[in-house]
Amino acid sequence: MGLFDFISRAFPPSYQEVTATKSWKVTLLFGSDPDLLREAISQVKLNIGWQARLELSTTDIIDLMRKGLYVSQENVIVQESCMTVRPYQQEHQTYYYDRHFALIGPKWKGNLVVTTLSCPVATNFRVEHLSADKIFRSYASDVYRTQCWVYHFMINNPEVNANYILDDTPLKGLWPWPRNEHVIQEREEEREQTKERIEEADMLDLSVSNNQVI
Repeated sequence: MGLFDFISRAFPPSYQEVTATKSWKVTLLFGSDPDLLREAISQVKLNIGWQARLELSTTDIIDLMRKGLYVSQENVIVQESCMTVRPYQQEHQTYYYDRHFALIGPKWKGNLVVTTLSCPVATNFRVEHLSADKIFRSYASDVYRTQCWVYHFMINNPEVNANYILDDTPLKGLWPWPRNEHVIQEREEEREQTKERIEEADMLDLSVSNNQVI
């Protein structure tokens, strides 16, 4: 049986698969100090700063990428906000303070948890403190397909950064990559590498020509 015979005999998708509403999960991990995040090993000092986990679900990942991912106090469902406390080192009477926010926006909804070892830091946190330069990792996946990643970013491992939907299209808002400056820098590096390869090839051709003349 040939390849095309196999294709022609394949079962068509079920009605449920065809009509199912698509859904994607987006996760963004933040640290309060961008400089510490850019060290060889990303760090967050919870005694004076905070780390945060923002999880969103959307039925239109393309729209969220093209228009930008923006989150502000206007997206907060205020009656759902709260703070919880859990032990860090009971013998020293230190605790984790977790602020919880429920969020909703156009075509997405989500939850934000901000963690710190300082109660004043937790109290003074505002959603507007989130920014793209404070993200050390982000990923997005198709909820209904196992390990089907559509976006990935790691601040200390840029080789794995990828947008499998819009490729190198610059993104706005909280999307950490690619930004306009990233795209420009990568294209400049590509042009420089191409120039170096051309120069090496020209030098090789010149060397071969000289040998032939001799």
